[in-house]
Amino acid sequence: MGIVDRIHEIPLKDIKLSRFNVRATDREAGIVELAESIKRYGLLQPVILKGVFRKPPYELIVGQRRYLAHVMLKRKTIRAVFCEEASDLELTMLSLSENMQRVNLNYADMAKAITSLYKEFDRDANKVAKELGVSVPTIYEYVNIEEQATQKAKRLLREGKINKADVKRAISATQGNAAKLNMLLDELPKLTKYEKDRAVAYGMKEKATVKKIIEEAKKPRLERTVILNLAEDIDNALNKAGAELSMDREEIAEMALQKWLEENGFLTQTTQGERAKT
Repeated sequence: MGIVDRIHEIPLKDIKLSRFNVRATDREAGIVELAESIKRYGLLQPVILKGVFRKPPYELIVGQRRYLAHVMLKRKTIRAVFCEEASDLELTMLSLSENMQRVNLNYADMAKAITSLYKEFDRDANKVAKELGVSVPTIYEYVNIEEQATQKAKRLLREGKINKADVKRAISATQGNAAKLNMLLDELPKLTKYEKDRAVAYGMKEKATVKKIIEEAKKPRLERTVILNLAEDIDNALNKAGAELSMDREEIAEMALQKWLEENGFLTQTTQGERAKT
């Protein structure tokens, strides 16, 4: 992919928003502040356009917020460089990489864009993870949201009315039933973290109604707490895993402990069944 380094002043009227820009929502987040910064200090980094200089119209690949800030300031031109030769896949990845490093890209938009790349790479999560510099589990998380979440779930994510962890929980607890998933999305935010975990555990085990899942989740349970003194590197790794996978630290720690006990023969299917009944 060749980006020509020479910077040009391009008329805003010659630029159109590109279909390759992955940001579909929150386009105007922080635009006022950005416009003030540009007004005071100028544009520090040019936008990237697809096309050939002096042959408009051009497509705006990277720098949508900078472009909108210039529109707000009623500027006539904007500093830009050109990406003259690039495939559709390369342009999408360029936009995605830019947005991932700047103002947080809406999670639903991110899931849609990453899933598109995942399909382009023949559903090879390792290739996508390498290209974007994230972990393979992170890729699968985004893909699962895009492919399994309902339109209601994606809308709530875009509007910030639910977090991705609860969407993941609802998908697991309802075993792919869209109608039940939508109903459970209304109830999960009302539960405590431990009630949510019980809702998922019961929903994955039994094909129950949402009402029954919530009833089981709210039943009193004996909770046991283990306090650990963690080395700094383990603590940092735990925080990183929680952020990337949208999981609570306690949830990750419990899963790791359960796996170790299973692998070393201390936890069996029988003991897990007995534990679920308590």
